[in-house]
Amino acid sequence: MSEGDGENDDAFGFGLFADELDEAEGQERSKSKMATKKEIDSMCEFIGGLMNWPILNDDCRQKVVSFLDYKSRFALAICSKSDYELVNKTPLFIYSVDVIDNDRDHYQYDIEDVENVIVRVQFHHDYNSGKRFELIFLQLDDDTEIRWPKYVPNKRRELRKTHLKKCNYYEEAVKFAEKWIKKSNFGLSRITIEMEKYPLANSTIKSLPKCKKVRVKHSDETVLRWWLSKVPEQLDNLELLSDERDTRGLSRDFVSLPQIMNTMSFYFWCIADFSDEQFLNLKARKMSFDAVSITDDGINEFLKRWIKGKHVDNFTEALLWNTRHYDQAKILSEIEYRPWDDAFEEESRGFCEDFRRVCGRGTCFQISSKIDPYASLTLAIYEERVSIQWSGKRQIWKGETYTDYSIPRLHL
Repeated sequence: MSEGDGENDDAFGFGLFADELDEAEGQERSKSKMATKKEIDSMCEFIGGLMNWPILNDDCRQKVVSFLDYKSRFALAICSKSDYELVNKTPLFIYSVDVIDNDRDHYQYDIEDVENVIVRVQFHHDYNSGKRFELIFLQLDDDTEIRWPKYVPNKRRELRKTHLKKCNYYEEAVKFAEKWIKKSNFGLSRITIEMEKYPLANSTIKSLPKCKKVRVKHSDETVLRWWLSKVPEQLDNLELLSDERDTRGLSRDFVSLPQIMNTMSFYFWCIADFSDEQFLNLKARKMSFDAVSITDDGINEFLKRWIKGKHVDNFTEALLWNTRHYDQAKILSEIEYRPWDDAFEEESRGFCEDFRRVCGRGTCFQISSKIDPYASLTLAIYEERVSIQWSGKRQIWKGETYTDYSIPRLHL
C-alpha cells in the first residue's frame, strides 16, 4: 500500500492512472505472443515512424492524437511541453463516468459505514475490458483521502491511497469526475449519477450531446429534470431510481419530456404517472415502471394496436407494476387469445415452464398478430404486475415456417 501527497492538481489530471490501466490488462497481454524486434522495426518502417511528426501542423497532430488510446496519449504527453499541451487539448474518448455516493458494496475498499463517493471512469464499452479506473473519496478530518485498487497479475489486489489537504471529499469527487468529463469534450456515451447532493449550481456540465445512456438516482424531480436537460431528446436507455419508490414519483408533466417519451428503453424504480394516452405513445421497445394510472382499457388498447401492427418496431417487453386488481375481462375484451392450456404447453415445447421459472407464475395468455400469425405476445397477469412480452417469433427450418417461443430477457 502506497501513499502520496495529492496537493498537486495535475496528479489527478492525466497521467496518474496510465500504469494502473497497464496493470489491469497485464494478465491478458501476458497470454499473447510478444512481437520480436524485427517485427517492430518492420512495422515502424512501413508506417514511417514519427519522423514527420515535427513538420505536421497542429490540426494534423490533433487528428492523430484523437485516435490514440489513453496510455499512448500519456506516453506522448511526457515527450515535450508542446506535446503535453497538444494531448491536453485533444478530446479523449471516454465511454462512461459514474459518480455514486455511499456505496456499501465495495469490499475491497474497507469502507464499512463511512460516507464516501465512488468515481468510475471507463474507456471502453465493455466493463470487463479492464480499460477503466475507479476511486473512492472519503473525509479524513479536514482532508480528503482517496483510495483505489492496484491490480497486479496473479496476485491479490493492493489498496493505494493519497490525500488532498483541507478540502471536502464530496466536492473533490465531483470536481474530479467533471474534469474527466471535460477531457472528453463532454462527449460521453453513458453517465451514472447516484448522489443525494450533487452540486448542480457549481457544475461545469452544460450539455452532454452524445450521451445516449443515462442512469440517475434521486427523489427530487427538479434534479432529474436538470440532468435530462443536458442529454439528447432521443436516448437509447434511461434509468431513473428513487429511495422513496412507494411515496414519491414522476408527475404526468415530467414523464411527458421528450427524453422519456422517445427513449428506446427505460427502467423506472419509482412511481410514474403516465396517462393511457402517454403510455400508448411511448417509443420504448422495453419498459418497466410503477404504473399507478394505466387502466385496464389502456392495456387493452396497447394489445389491440400490437395485433394490428400499429406498434413500435421490435417492441420487446412492458412491465407494468401495481398491486391493484386487474380486470382480466376488460384487458382481453375483443381480443382473440389462447390460454396456456395443455395443448399450448405441448406445442411450445417447454417454453411455458421456462417462462414460469424465470418470470414467475401468473395467469398467462398467448395473443397472435394479425400481420404475422407466427408472431405472438405473452400477456401475464400477476398480483403485483402485468407483463406484456414478445415471445413468439417466426422461424423457418428446411422450408417449414413455425413459431419459436422464447423469453425476451434471455436473448437481449
